[in-house]
Amino acid sequence: MIPATVSQLVNDKFQEAQKNENVVFKKLESKIVKDSESGMRFFVSLVPSLNEKPEFGQTDASKDPLAENEPELLVLDDLDGSGALKLVLNKFPITENHSLLITNEFKDQMSALSPEELMTSYKLITKMDNEDENKRHMIIYNSGPQSGSSQSHKHLQLIELPQKFIPFQDILTNGKDHFLPSIKDEPLQDNKVSFAHFVLPLPEESEEVTEDLLAMCYFSLLQRTLTFFQDWLNETPDLIKSYNLLLTKKWICLVPRSNIKAKTLDVGFNALGYAGILLIKEKETFDKIVETPNVVNDLLFECGFQNTAGVKPNEYNY
Repeated sequence: MIPATVSQLVNDKFQEAQKNENVVFKKLESKIVKDSESGMRFFVSLVPSLNEKPEFGQTDASKDPLAENEPELLVLDDLDGSGALKLVLNKFPITENHSLLITNEFKDQMSALSPEELMTSYKLITKMDNEDENKRHMIIYNSGPQSGSSQSHKHLQLIELPQKFIPFQDILTNGKDHFLPSIKDEPLQDNKVSFAHFVLPLPEESEEVTEDLLAMCYFSLLQRTLTFFQDWLNETPDLIKSYNLLLTKKWICLVPRSNIKAKTLDVGFNALGYAGILLIKEKETFDKIVETPNVVNDLLFECGFQNTAGVKPNEYNY
């Protein structure tokens, strides 16, 4: 069982690590902007410290940084009592208390999430969220070389959502009851957004969210997500299956990925970008996006696939 005090444990560890400079954290400025065409809001942060973080393929293949024992970053070596996952501070956080859920036994970041990993992630969110303080959290999983993942050791990330920021998935699922996809009931997609994304609302009461339910949601969305790679292999034989998972207490979302970076502005995205949270390393790019937020819809599409809202399932073979 995840300790009831996990939120305090994470916060205390982060404050200590920041004081001792064991985390590299420096955010200069943030702004919320809106795309007038899609209606999508973006929380844009200038985070130059991310230039110090290694990107995918830059780490020595013989080394596994996520397997290293770093007491100054370790929050819990056994997150829920199963021995499967440890909770560790992110050495390159983009918010306070940014943490990683890392498998104690090596598993590949390309592998699917297990029902147990999904359930532990959901339970951690429910422990970390605090309605009185208006704190909400999101778990993300970047899988595959085009997803924004920088390490091959399986890990998920926990971040606190910016206050007063509303991801478009919140609006898309607002007032919608939980359902599982079928021929008649397709996953939700916002037809004003350029990129393909599959969203399901979760039950309002957390007690109704079970391991089986989360697994059914995830694998049904994963089936639709991987269809894009099946359809595009003839045109792009080097395309490797990559996707982002985003999970909150309210909804689950999967996004298929075709590129790690948009060539237009040389800006990369992981799962956070597909919730509208943009982490920008360079001041010039930050200013460009703040001045013309409508460009982001094109950038996200450049790294994803075409939105399929309204397309019948048998038209794309899943």
